[in-house]
Amino acid sequence: MRENWLRWFGHVQIRLTDAPIRRCDYGTKVQGRRGRGRPRKTLEETLRKDLEYLDLTEDMTQDRAQWRSKIHIADPTQ
Repeated sequence: MRENWLRWFGHVQIRLTDAPIRRCDYGTKVQGRRGRGRPRKTLEETLRKDLEYLDLTEDMTQDRAQWRSKIHIADPTQ
């Protein structure tokens, strides 16, 4: 799952900064009262944590070959 999110993130980062997909907000806006318990994780929080876990930066997305080799995680079931 992590590899899929990071592959999508790399695809989005390559796009021009004025592209509509780059202008969207990764966080979720909560309107009204929240329910009890911990708030749900946003996509931005998940991506930041995955980037930190794999020791990646957003600048690495510009080199597609390097990005693919860094985000590929071997399947432990095989």
